[in-house]
Amino acid sequence: MKKTTIIGLFFLALFTSCELGGFDESFQENPNLLTPDQADPNFLLNNVQKETADFLQDLNRTTDEVMRYTYLNESYADVANQSVLNGEYRRYYEFSQDATIIRDLAANDTKLLFHKGMADILTAYATVTMVDYLGDIPFTEANRADEGILNPKADDDATIYATVLERIDLAIADISNATIPPTNDLFYDPFEATNFADQQRAWIRLAKSLKLKMLVNMGDVVKINVLIADNDFITPDEDFQFQYSTNAVDPNSRHLDFNTGYAPEGFDQFIGNDFLNLLLNDKTNPDPRLRYYIYRQNNVDPSENLIGCVGSSNFNFCYLGNSYYGRDHGDTRSRGADAIFRATYGLYPVGGTFDENNPSAPDFAIETQHQSGAGILPILLSSFIDFLRAEAAVSLQTNDNASLLLESGIRKSMNKVLNFANGAATNSLFAATSEEVDAYVAEVMSAFAAADDQGKLDIILKEYYLASFGNSTESYNGYRRTGFPSVFTSPIFDNNTPFPRSFSLPEDAINNNNQINQHPITTQVFWDTNPAGFIK
Repeated sequence: MKKTTIIGLFFLALFTSCELGGFDESFQENPNLLTPDQADPNFLLNNVQKETADFLQDLNRTTDEVMRYTYLNESYADVANQSVLNGEYRRYYEFSQDATIIRDLAANDTKLLFHKGMADILTAYATVTMVDYLGDIPFTEANRADEGILNPKADDDATIYATVLERIDLAIADISNATIPPTNDLFYDPFEATNFADQQRAWIRLAKSLKLKMLVNMGDVVKINVLIADNDFITPDEDFQFQYSTNAVDPNSRHLDFNTGYAPEGFDQFIGNDFLNLLLNDKTNPDPRLRYYIYRQNNVDPSENLIGCVGSSNFNFCYLGNSYYGRDHGDTRSRGADAIFRATYGLYPVGGTFDENNPSAPDFAIETQHQSGAGILPILLSSFIDFLRAEAAVSLQTNDNASLLLESGIRKSMNKVLNFANGAATNSLFAATSEEVDAYVAEVMSAFAAADDQGKLDIILKEYYLASFGNSTESYNGYRRTGFPSVFTSPIFDNNTPFPRSFSLPEDAINNNNQINQHPITTQVFWDTNPAGFIK
């Protein structure tokens, strides 16, 4: 099924008019301002779709440091403090209000059932993600200022999950009964009317896949087994992802990590050495996805003076060699003049360059990128579903075969990455081969067969971690849920700051709402039932 590219979107500002006394009713409505009943549901749905993607992408980029995809250059207390999620928090409630307006419009218009179902699935996804990061948040009383609720109370996070599950079921029913698609479906656009049934099926399968993701967090074996029996999850053709474009100006709609990874002055971040080490050294041979995930801007090793940590016992990796220049987790040293030496993002998922043993010209990365930023945000992929099911089969003893699902998840991930962007790298002399993929799979499956249950879980979560590059939210949840992968290193300079089991509530929310109170980052969301301090 085709995915659309965003070139431009309309943004709709909605205002409520003030009540004025002593005038005729006609004076109480400003003709220059739109009221909800005048809103175009297609424009509203566009905004819900685009803002959901931006919201999820911003959370992922924040958590990349925590989950070692990029290096942590501050303390956990800093990366999860009360200033971090101000924008995401505000955005969530803004587009949730748009979804509420769509829901109200659809109450008297059956032509809007698909709009309503889509908006409800997207806000369900965003809501559970907010809960996963923050725990208790305003929910039932949120966005009800017109009813005089200016300080909405926070709801229990477990109760929010239960309510969202019910809303997802209602959304499935709405889409099943819909007869007309929205004007724009930015995730599953059928392009042709004959594909309407495929579009419906994709959204319904996405909804059921989201339920699985939630139920694995909750550890609900009975409901997971019901979904397994139904066996109606997203397929590789229905991967839930957001497509970026090559448009660089007005608006810049390229992948955000492409913008930072391919800046003219070089990469202003570092790839995490924990992640690089897994790709390079965890198996007998490097991961077949390595050249697709990581692009080396330079084929000349940086000097030892520039690296600044060679021979120091304080570092776990320091420099991994062969121009795979990243930094260790928690390396808080200042950054040197080495931006053109750093390994950066590759072809997948940001739409950058496939690594072909690049020459040392500093501007090579800027001039020869394969996709110019037309990457994706991998929100919920079919491979993720396989890993979640494999995990649940081991940890919860569900009615699934963990071994088959583990292999399926790895192969789906390999196939997606190696054929990314319509196979942009398939003709390269450096493209991964099917033999390399088979060898990788065989090595993993051999270790899996020999492991006990804890070892099996560790292997599943490690492979899930590697496959979910571009979506650190999945890794963050899995790490808190299981404590795996077990290979992660602690921050090298500040290993006494506790790992953030949740993020701080945004300071703007605390300052503007007297019904909510701040919590420490050691606060565990309801489904995180593991001991305090068991991950670092």
